[in-house]
Amino acid sequence: MVLETIAKYFPPPSFLKPTHIGISFSDSNIKAVYFDRLFSKPRIESIVVSLEKGVIVEGRISNAESVVKALSTIRQKFASPFVFFTIPDELTYVFSVSIPVISPHNITESVAFSIEENVPLLLSDTIFDFKPIKIVQSNSEYKATVVVAACVKKEVEKFVDVIHRSGLEVVGCIHESQAIALSVVPKDFKGTVHVVHARKNRIGIYLLKDNVVLFSTIRSVLEGDYKKQFLDEYEKFLEYCSKYNISEEMPKVSIFVCGDFEYGKSAIESLLDYKGSTKDAKLSNVWSNVLEIERDTPEISYEDSLALAGPIGAVLASTL
Repeated sequence: MVLETIAKYFPPPSFLKPTHIGISFSDSNIKAVYFDRLFSKPRIESIVVSLEKGVIVEGRISNAESVVKALSTIRQKFASPFVFFTIPDELTYVFSVSIPVISPHNITESVAFSIEENVPLLLSDTIFDFKPIKIVQSNSEYKATVVVAACVKKEVEKFVDVIHRSGLEVVGCIHESQAIALSVVPKDFKGTVHVVHARKNRIGIYLLKDNVVLFSTIRSVLEGDYKKQFLDEYEKFLEYCSKYNISEEMPKVSIFVCGDFEYGKSAIESLLDYKGSTKDAKLSNVWSNVLEIERDTPEISYEDSLALAGPIGAVLASTL
């Protein structure tokens, strides 16, 4: 903590904090984005490498050699070897828990003890991180509400391994829902947000409060009526918010949609027709925290950029 405070006023030389490639993984492709945030108008590079069916299945690597080959193509594309990657939603559980505060070490231990109560994993099979969002005093005791992201350890280790084997260097990682939130929600935005990540075969929906993901859902999409399947998942998402009294604290909600352009439009159309939804639903600007879109136009088309929220957010996370 002391080092972080000093670094705010005496930033380290750029060679000690190099620029990073942001990488996200899905069952169909690997996406990578690179830009240098030291410049007011950064040069943006990107690449999407397609994967054969079965290489990654529901976020889990099934064919490591094919992933290494795809990552090697990405390594050749960019000047920097340093990577910040997103952990697929399928491997991550996000939940909130209230714990007593006695000391900083006590917080970490208390969060660890809460893992098995909230996710279907043993603590030994999990890696986790957390963020305090509220501290309240009750009599002589303080309690903290923290948001926890718990991930499947062995699957995350597979991603680290294939990245290293491709000649790239892992600097850090972040769960996919929070990376996407960092990209599509303006950093100075206050309030409640639903983020929809709409893809051909997956729908992810995230609940945010003051730019922190509090809860996320993911659903596989089958062939058929995409709008119907999306609304079915959105209603389940709202039921969860209501069940845990989250909706009572959130009278006004903004909805940011990203992902594959075609399916993002379908999600928007569904939301605008949905009787219980706010009308404040829109396709996102994934560059909102990177550049001023009114002044600087990226070479990547808007339609293509919507699918790059994950890797863009990974680059942004690497600078936090």
